[in-house]
Amino acid sequence: MRKLQRAALLAACLALAPAASAGDFFINGQLGRIELDSGIDDAESDLVQASVGYRWGIGMAQVGLEGGLGRIEEQDAEIRNQYPDGYVDHAYTMQSRYGFVGANARIKPPLLPVYFIGRAGYLGLERELDETIVDYPVDTAPVTDRRQFKENDGGTYVGVGVGTTILPLLDVGLMVNQYRYSQVQYDAVSDEYRLSRYKRNARSVTVTVEYRF
Repeated sequence: MRKLQRAALLAACLALAPAASAGDFFINGQLGRIELDSGIDDAESDLVQASVGYRWGIGMAQVGLEGGLGRIEEQDAEIRNQYPDGYVDHAYTMQSRYGFVGANARIKPPLLPVYFIGRAGYLGLERELDETIVDYPVDTAPVTDRRQFKENDGGTYVGVGVGTTILPLLDVGLMVNQYRYSQVQYDAVSDEYRLSRYKRNARSVTVTVEYRF
């Protein structure tokens, strides 16, 4: 999936290159915090992503395409379940990576020292959950078990932001993004993990740095 996204974006950029002028292509990086609606107790994590794109100029607005990759830092959780003859400890670690492709718009009012950004598109995610289970019976030695869940899923994202230019082609800004995709859930009936049937929301606030060329 990520290879196809990179190849498609590169092909589009090469096709547009002859007509491009300084400031049409851009490289963007985002770093911040994301709040997740998931079954993991650690509901907040760090987020880092990088993207490239191209925008066409239409008056004070530029509208174009973007594509990139991102990663949500590990989420950890621990749960202890008591039973009459002992207890069971569950330790979880969730890792998430994603690729995205979508539309990107930049509006720079001529009389203001700031610009505004809007973005929306498709999100492809890979989630990997590792669970370690240690059973501590009263009269016997502990028993350790491990299992893993790995699944891919699609979703959507939208974001708005504001920023300013600190050098002729270098911008810094603040973005608020919302993502909608399926979450990993535990099914007690089948004793396994699966993706939720319904999409849920996640929100991030990030600092952005963008270089235009």
